[in-house]
Amino acid sequence: MNQLQILDNILYKGLQPWLPENNPDEKFASMLSGIKAFEPKIKMKYEVDFFRPFNNKTKYYQKLIFREMNKYCDLVISLIADDSNHQVKKYWLNDTLEKKLKTRLKEIGKLLKERHLEISYIDPSKSTFDMDANHKTDTYIIQLLKTCLIKIYLEIQGAFLIFREDVMVIEDFYTQLLFEPIPTNSFLKEVQQIIEIEPVKTIAIEIPIPADVKSHNSFTYKKLSKNAESLNDLYDCLKKNKLIADDTTTINFKKIFSGKEIAQPVIWTGNPSEFYYFIHLIYSEYKLVEDLKQKQWKVACQCFIQPDGIKFDPSKLRHLKKPQLTANKIEKAIDLIK
Repeated sequence: MNQLQILDNILYKGLQPWLPENNPDEKFASMLSGIKAFEPKIKMKYEVDFFRPFNNKTKYYQKLIFREMNKYCDLVISLIADDSNHQVKKYWLNDTLEKKLKTRLKEIGKLLKERHLEISYIDPSKSTFDMDANHKTDTYIIQLLKTCLIKIYLEIQGAFLIFREDVMVIEDFYTQLLFEPIPTNSFLKEVQQIIEIEPVKTIAIEIPIPADVKSHNSFTYKKLSKNAESLNDLYDCLKKNKLIADDTTTINFKKIFSGKEIAQPVIWTGNPSEFYYFIHLIYSEYKLVEDLKQKQWKVACQCFIQPDGIKFDPSKLRHLKKPQLTANKIEKAIDLIK
């Protein structure tokens, strides 16, 4: 999925703040309560210390940008960290930092110059907000978006420094991507780490959990350590046959077969019978994944969802039939991971 979709909409599409339909400040007053904060599970290394919003529109966009920034950092860092293949880690890290984020920062650099959105326009010590309010509002939103994209880059880079040969520091974003003078205030501050003194721990005897009562989070591909690359072939085949969503990432897809907890289910775009047959083949017919003690349908519904976001019903899935028209496509896909 394109997890930068909302931020891209602000930069390129229908959420651009200067569009006529987005100009009225009163439009955003009733929308503020609809933006819920997202608390990331990962520990952030930086915090944004930006100017205070000064109207309903800037308050709305600030909440929206902060939420999407935290969600993206949390998802990408978790997905990359969970992948056991170092080459895959390096690929997705490079794709995220060098392609996605640097491209958007370059676009913002051009946009700031084209639309004259200099940071001085929203500095309370240098300007008031009673004149040219729309331009100042646009400036606030895009400058905040710029700051948050830099933070996203730094957070993801910082989580995987071992894989980075060319490490970006804050000054580099201005000299290499934005082509702006290095500011005295980047609006980013390093989070002060709190040192916790651990209490003396009591020694506990760990009692093994019987296999039949362990929680099952996802499927575990039996050849994961020896033939993980074949999951890429399965992924490509399912996408080609329109059985999973086009914007599914390989990282998300491969996590389905990792045995680990699923943060974001894959969207199954085939019909329920095709989904039933896919699970039947990998679990019952060919036993390509570890035994789940009759929990395969529950796990399947944790790993995949329908296009409308509604979960599949395990009790209904197990009684479906083999899809006569498309069964051969699914069988050929499964052949790739045997």
